[in-house]
Amino acid sequence: MKRMVIQFGGTGDLAQKKLYPAYAHLMEQGFDFTVLALGRRFSNRKEFLAAMVSDQMPEFFLERLQYLYYDMADPHATDPLREKINAIIDNSDEVELIYYMALQPSLYEEAIRQIQDVDSQLSCNCNLSKKIVVEKPFGFDLESAQRYNTILLKAFDDREIYRVDHYLGKEFMQNLLILRFHNDIIRSIWDNRSIESIQIIFDETHGVDQRLGFYEQIGVVRDTIQNHIMQIITYLTMNEPATLTPEDIAVEKVKVLRSIAPITEFHTGRYESLGANSGHVVSTPTYAALTLSVNTYYFAGVPIYIRTGKMQSDAKSLIYVKFRNTTQQVMHDTSIGENGVIITIHPELTIDISMNLKEPDTSWKSKPVRFRFNQAETFGANTPEAYEQIVKKILQGDKSLFPSMREITESWRIVTPMLEEDRHMEVYPVRTLPRFATELAKKNAFTWFA
Repeated sequence: MKRMVIQFGGTGDLAQKKLYPAYAHLMEQGFDFTVLALGRRFSNRKEFLAAMVSDQMPEFFLERLQYLYYDMADPHATDPLREKINAIIDNSDEVELIYYMALQPSLYEEAIRQIQDVDSQLSCNCNLSKKIVVEKPFGFDLESAQRYNTILLKAFDDREIYRVDHYLGKEFMQNLLILRFHNDIIRSIWDNRSIESIQIIFDETHGVDQRLGFYEQIGVVRDTIQNHIMQIITYLTMNEPATLTPEDIAVEKVKVLRSIAPITEFHTGRYESLGANSGHVVSTPTYAALTLSVNTYYFAGVPIYIRTGKMQSDAKSLIYVKFRNTTQQVMHDTSIGENGVIITIHPELTIDISMNLKEPDTSWKSKPVRFRFNQAETFGANTPEAYEQIVKKILQGDKSLFPSMREITESWRIVTPMLEEDRHMEVYPVRTLPRFATELAKKNAFTWFA
């Protein structure tokens, strides 16, 4: 079979930093496909390769990487694209075209129209199949997400549409399900009878000024909360699926999302130097803190506290599951520490279980200790990057790492109140936690884990 990835946005950061290395690694593993990069930045392939592809890339990848100058605004743009595709697929009996949309969602409608134009005029006497890959955020709100999906369905069946949230390609996400459902000791305590609260913390040190034009349209809610955070919550609180197939997992994830009411307790802010060199006032939120709850039988009453944003002093991504400290209450001893599960995503993937053990040379005094799993130490440092896993699943036709449209629409419903533009927004100094995050913890009588 002749397989070809048509890379819209082929001269962008995502393609250069994530997708091209992923394509090269997969080709090295034996996956046979050609990549056709589309873009306007370079007039020819030589300029494209010099600027976009590392000198360390293997020769076999370069041989399979083509480039076409492509301006979507040109009414005749599809003519050279169709000719290029025809030349690459040649006289193949079986052809698969994978259209990878590393584009802003606002460009989807025109891109789909052009794809339909190309498909309708391909001179291919072959068994032709196709897929389309769309990046997050899928839309800007609930209404636009539904509109974009309608546009996609004009040219593709839902089984051909791969909606990317690259966090689902990370090992820690897949480990969440294994941790919960392949360990009886964890399964038996993973509910509201034992869990007191959950924290999700995603702090980043970098700002967004280098991609301000894009981020102004997105903001922290669309960037992480509507997608990454909501997917993490489903993995943390979903019921055990009948099987670990994409269909059965999606059913349980949708149940979780439908049980979450639209978020009402939240605060947003932006760092003080945002847009300082842009010549205009930028009021896009770059940090948010919120609380929500999953109103299912097993998790009702367990608050989930979330904070995420840019320009913090330390980069950290973690989940903290805090268990009820019944022993401390019964024994009237405040020195007895709480039990917890700490899942650290960044700077390295670790899972810690916090327990109490006797401190040596004391009279039954306990001390919290941690039992740690380290991904790199246990399985080696060569764990595939998230995008490598994502692309591999696309090539294999496996949709297990891709959110369904029902998940996406429910996620937009949940965050809709956070998208209102007329709310007060705190301006916080860079490298400091916004005041509202501290106040949220004080109001709800908890302490941020980190």
